[in-house]
Amino acid sequence: MLNLVTDRTKADVLRENEKGTYNASDLNRVGEAAAYIKELTIRAGYPVVGVFRTDWREGEIPLSDEMNYYLEQVRKCRDCFIDLGIPLPDTIDGLDFIVANNIEKLFVEIEKTIVKIGKTKIYCGTTDCGGDILL
Repeated sequence: MLNLVTDRTKADVLRENEKGTYNASDLNRVGEAAAYIKELTIRAGYPVVGVFRTDWREGEIPLSDEMNYYLEQVRKCRDCFIDLGIPLPDTIDGLDFIVANNIEKLFVEIEKTIVKIGKTKIYCGTTDCGGDILL
């Protein structure tokens, strides 16, 4: 199970506490979650795309292009599924606590969806595909 931060608040931002600032630990956590999800989805036969860095260093300030690439990769992961109901902006401009929460909520929802896929998968062979209906 993923351990992501999905409950940031405006108060966190105003206090500039760990949840209120988006930094290397957040970027790395999302990258690691994406790698975990990628493995889950490959095993489920439903691979999710998206390439993330997981080697951000504390104090490193990503360029705007790097952050837009990051968001593009998040959107690619989201777009592998029909509709998870997680809104994401087109650019990283205006990244706020709501967007930060949504980025991490997305991976929580993908994980839930993959678990559901595994539970509802119907295995069938050539002779019994379709249940009681013989082919």
